Amino acid sequence: QFKQGNINFRRAQVNLMNRLHDYLSNRLDLQNQQSLLVEAPNGTGKTLSYLLAYAYELNDQHKLVIATPTKVLQEQILRQEIPQLLRVTRLPLVAHVVKASSHYLDLDGFVQTLYQANVNKPTLILQMGILVWLTQTTTGDLDELQLTNFQAPLFAQIQHPGDARFGSSFSDYDFWNLARYRAEQADILVTNHAYLANHYLDSIWGQSPFLVIDEAHRFVDNVTNSRHEHFFMESFWGMLSHLRHLLYFNDDDFSSKYSDDADLVFLLQQLEKKIIDLIHAINDLQRQLYAQKGRSVETTIRPNGMVESSFTGKTLFDASQRDAFLQKLGYMQAKIEHVRQLTSQILYQLEQQLGMLTSDRDFLTELSHQMDRLDEYSEQAYLLSDQLSDSDGLSHMGFVLAFSHPDDPLSTNLMWLLLDPTTELTQIYRHFSKKLFISATLTDRGNFDFAARQLALKPKTYQTYQGRNTFNLSKHLKIYALSDEKILLAPDHPQFLTQLAQFLIQATKVQAHCLILFSNLDKIRQVYNQIANRPELKSFEILAQGLTGSNERMAKRFIIAKKSLLLGANAFWEGIDFQKIGVDLVIVTQLPFESPQEPEVQLRQARLKNQGKDVFKVDTLPRAILRFRQGCGRLIRNEKDHGAYVILDQRIWKNEYGMAFLDSLPIPAVKLTAENLLLKLKEASND
Repeated sequence: QFKQGNINFRRAQVNLMNRLHDYLSNRLDLQNQQSLLVEAPNGTGKTLSYLLAYAYELNDQHKLVIATPTKVLQEQILRQEIPQLLRVTRLPLVAHVVKASSHYLDLDGFVQTLYQANVNKPTLILQMGILVWLTQTTTGDLDELQLTNFQAPLFAQIQHPGDARFGSSFSDYDFWNLARYRAEQADILVTNHAYLANHYLDSIWGQSPFLVIDEAHRFVDNVTNSRHEHFFMESFWGMLSHLRHLLYFNDDDFSSKYSDDADLVFLLQQLEKKIIDLIHAINDLQRQLYAQKGRSVETTIRPNGMVESSFTGKTLFDASQRDAFLQKLGYMQAKIEHVRQLTSQILYQLEQQLGMLTSDRDFLTELSHQMDRLDEYSEQAYLLSDQLSDSDGLSHMGFVLAFSHPDDPLSTNLMWLLLDPTTELTQIYRHFSKKLFISATLTDRGNFDFAARQLALKPKTYQTYQGRNTFNLSKHLKIYALSDEKILLAPDHPQFLTQLAQFLIQATKVQAHCLILFSNLDKIRQVYNQIANRPELKSFEILAQGLTGSNERMAKRFIIAKKSLLLGANAFWEGIDFQKIGVDLVIVTQLPFESPQEPEVQLRQARLKNQGKDVFKVDTLPRAILRFRQGCGRLIRNEKDHGAYVILDQRIWKNEYGMAFLDSLPIPAVKLTAENLLLKLKEASND
């Protein structure tokens, strides 16, 4: 029974709860149907719905694992939704957030930093702040510091590496061990998509846990992105050149300074030869890769002059190429180990002999930093070796060669990415039961087929449920689509952005919070330059992705400002939520098709084409429609919100695929000329 007065009755939410209850209690569960796909519109109260449904099924055998796309949503569920669940149900459930060890303070590492000499002022201030925080925290979670970033050098020394820490000075108080213990004891665990993908075998989830994938439309992309890796060979041999200069050619000339120390001189002589050998080994790998650039699926030239060539795994590394590359890679890995061991020995001997002069301390700090970088490159080399050793897995992989100087083989760098996550997804699912995939946008024109294929769910292994809005959406949302031959030509027309800037000045000045959605950052920059200093918008704070700060900072400024206008792409279509304010106006400058210049898109589509599939029909269009619907979802989050969704891309009326976009909208779009559209927006602002 629910405690009265905590929740409001909403028919659509109750229907969703009942459907989830039936699924969990096996009332509608057919054989092998261990997954449920749910589309629950914004404002349905989907989080509380699934929490209530699963809460009564939890026991020692079944925990509930909730995976979200972002830390922000993690915290929202933990701080808002779960406390509401406990107030309503009075169940004695315990919830805990699960995140990477690097989020926690390493007490041993922090204490070591307190004894370092010649620490700069910003680091001292940060250390003092952490000392004060240590008197207050019960978790050691560095996110509690509420810093804008964790890029300060100090954090590389104090972030927990994730080992058990038994027998250390602070093993009885280790924050990471404490977090692990609390996770093991909890009934509900809240994590993020990427962490789940990389740690699904972890024992903290329990024996047979339930799984909820929230914002499920983003899960597959987050899983694949978690498998994206790189080996920046150009910067690797550049780092080694810097290490060589540091030891042999700097102003203090350490090799001459310790010429009377026979052991150290011997080590230095050995190391220089090994560094040169390692640089040559890296360059040899670069030359082999560079020789393959003519076999690429597609080549893209970036604005900064960098060239990216995309390859399928089997193309770049056919049998002969793979074996030769692995042999050279193994040789390079052996050389890395030689350099690492010798550098470590030299670092140890220097630490025993160097005085406390500032220059000596700075030298040791820099040498230690180079050791850390060497370990990072070594780790990437082993990841690459493991990837190439799996010949079957290569068919699911794509590779990108990036050349900072297209005519120079020694500027070659390598990136690899997962194109088909089916195997990974299947392995993840195997460890969980009663899996729920829920989102406000999972269907393509009312059909779950695209989402099911993306999630690697086989036919007849899942059920579906499409919820309804809890209120009359047409009273809260207006959708206008431009149709005017006199204004705004096709998005690729040279005058499009100029006309767009003029339209935005007129359309947004009567609104309070306006979100302008673009397809790429370059167009944002061009439009921002045209409107940033216009007197008509002087009362607005104008924010532009890639120009006026991080996405998180812009989202905060957008909320705080009395009147704000934000030009965004990518994450602002779906990843940023403005819950504390209502967005009055969302303008779609062009339909959100993926950029064909992105290597991931090129390789994924090339793979589908080789399978004989209609790439536009099965991939390009469904992805664009889902993002288009997400853009509309930026507006109405609850019964109090009102707003207008404006579509300026006139291809929606002129092209055959335009009807698919129109059919995906929650209410019909009204076709308007530019003049009438501006009048409608002005009328809406006066309501």
